[in-house]
Amino acid sequence: MTAPTAPTAPQAAPPTAPQAAPTAPEAASTAPRAAAAQPAAVPHFSAPAHSEQTTGRGTAVAVQRAGTGQLTEARLLFPLTPTPGAHPSRVEVMAEALRDALTEATADLATLRVEARSDRAVIAVRTFADDFAATRARIRDCLDTGRPHQGDRVRAAADRVARRLTAAETVPAFLARSGFLAAAYGPHPYGRTASAAEAAGVDGTHTAALLHSAPAPRRHSVVVGPDPAGQLLEQAAALLPRTTTAPHHEPDGGAPRPPAPAPGPPRTLLHPATPQTLLRLGGLVPGRGHDDYPALQLAALMLGGYYASRLTLVLREREGLAYAPRAVLDPLGAHAVLTVEADVRHDGAARALTLIAQETSRLADGAFSARELRNAQNYAVGSMAMACSSRSGLASTYAAVLAGGLPASWPAGYEDRLRALTAADVARAAATHLAAPALTGVVVAPARLPGLPPTTPEDT
Repeated sequence: MTAPTAPTAPQAAPPTAPQAAPTAPEAASTAPRAAAAQPAAVPHFSAPAHSEQTTGRGTAVAVQRAGTGQLTEARLLFPLTPTPGAHPSRVEVMAEALRDALTEATADLATLRVEARSDRAVIAVRTFADDFAATRARIRDCLDTGRPHQGDRVRAAADRVARRLTAAETVPAFLARSGFLAAAYGPHPYGRTASAAEAAGVDGTHTAALLHSAPAPRRHSVVVGPDPAGQLLEQAAALLPRTTTAPHHEPDGGAPRPPAPAPGPPRTLLHPATPQTLLRLGGLVPGRGHDDYPALQLAALMLGGYYASRLTLVLREREGLAYAPRAVLDPLGAHAVLTVEADVRHDGAARALTLIAQETSRLADGAFSARELRNAQNYAVGSMAMACSSRSGLASTYAAVLAGGLPASWPAGYEDRLRALTAADVARAAATHLAAPALTGVVVAPARLPGLPPTTPEDT
């Protein structure tokens, strides 16, 4: 991206007849307008105090948050150990069966959802504070008795998942996502995508083994509510289910190796029905627990994390190639994956690839201003403050932190870590993890377009 040009001086208005000076009241009326032009407020984030207790069933975390409404938010976190074979398909079916069983168990007492990813399953609960005791008892009973893994329930869940996947497999965005994960993670289970054929073969032994694959010390419950802190901590501890040793059903062998970067060059996948060329670029980078992660977060924000980012200004505003390009860091397990996404005009795809590479290199070279860095810091801090402004957001934030293997105290120093970063810190992190090795990924196009990466025989 070229540096923004300095604004030109306004042209003088054509000469007119002299006007009388404003009277005193008129002059006074202009003062508030001048005074109103104040610098924008700098956002700040202060993590709330939390209580913590470790039991034989896991670790409980509680945060007292006053406010309107007597609602309690809870999160029950199960880390998932990746298994060889059909890991993503098993995650999908497990989440579907878990959601079905827990919704049936809590009935009208709570609003419940299950958020499952390759590295974790999170049961999210919202209920009135007075109903939380009954709600958590029903959740524990459902999990302790193994109802989510009953044969009929799992078969029905597998059938629903298979139907959804069958409908999605012809969608260009699904192909782009599948290809990108395979490029970023290589043979690791995180690089596979759930499939209808694999989902149909998942049974209760698979889902039970997956849900209880992590030992009790890695499981957590988080409760945020209006009750006193000590009472909330007791409630959080009481939410944890008993530890279950599930029968493993793993014909594919032992646990997979940790993911390692797979820095191959991007390749093109052909899909004749795609209305735009889909760019999915990126790769594995350090996760939240790494010292470089705060600097990486700022680099990703400057690259494509918000509306005033480089990709928006270059691909959308200057070149008119894409409507909503973006770059995001997605923590998964001990790592994170950087994803650069842009849906572009077919005739501008090669140009967009060149511009993305240029902007990534410029970040690595430190070609950004102090104001650009400050804006990214303000955006990151403000986003965290907004995410934690509600009980729901606060509970989800703590669950995400704990899922990454970090302590519940990690949010406390969040703003300090970001504000302490210099331009040299961000440039070094971008050079180490974004520019070298170069971004991998896929391009989904309707045909072999000029300037795009090559296809491979199996992709044609």
